[in-house]
Amino acid sequence: MLSEINNRNYTAREIDSKTGNALIREFHYSGKVVANSKLHVGIFYKGSEELAGVLSFGYPMNPRKTPGNLVEGATYKDMYELNRMAMTDEAPKFSESQAIGLSIRWLKRFRPDIKWLLSFSDGKEGNVGTIYQATNWGYYGYNVSNSFFDLDGEIVHRVTSWHRHREGRTCGRTEREILCEIYDNVSIIYSKQHIYIFPLSKDVNVLRDKQPYPKQTDEPRIMRRDWIKKDGNIVHKVK
Repeated sequence: MLSEINNRNYTAREIDSKTGNALIREFHYSGKVVANSKLHVGIFYKGSEELAGVLSFGYPMNPRKTPGNLVEGATYKDMYELNRMAMTDEAPKFSESQAIGLSIRWLKRFRPDIKWLLSFSDGKEGNVGTIYQATNWGYYGYNVSNSFFDLDGEIVHRVTSWHRHREGRTCGRTEREILCEIYDNVSIIYSKQHIYIFPLSKDVNVLRDKQPYPKQTDEPRIMRRDWIKKDGNIVHKVK
């Protein structure tokens, strides 16, 4: 018997990473997958083998530190981060809420070892976690991220920038020196990573205070930026 959960419109069950990641690459706004995802839950139209969406879960970026800083006594082994959710363009309105609800029910039944879920909503993309608010996740504030460069209007993660411009080079120049040679505008942006938690077990004790949901109309995408080079001129000493 398949390990699946149904509602009126959809069926949820585990799928292989190749299938899940292909849909994520096609329909997620970033076009990117999370390499360390451990579980892909497929959302199928009920009575069909046609995929309507997928949710990928895995450990947080800092698995040794993040869980214990958020939930009392937690380790990465008893939680998952919801790191990607993508629905096809054909999926009807409100499908995202149903997909999250089904995946939570699936985890409760088939993965009792997972006690709570974590997800971050990316402020620089204009996201404040509306879908998590609609599905009753708790909001616990935000972290400030400075992990992205703005390179002539393209927002690039520092890791991506490293792979693109610096990795394997032994020229002795710093990454910022290389970026300033290539681009006319280089800055580091600071943005919010909104924190949402959904307990799957009654004994989950979140260490932060729950806060009111943020509103999209009140939240700037970029909190501030540190210019390195602007309009072709070096603003701060490159080092």
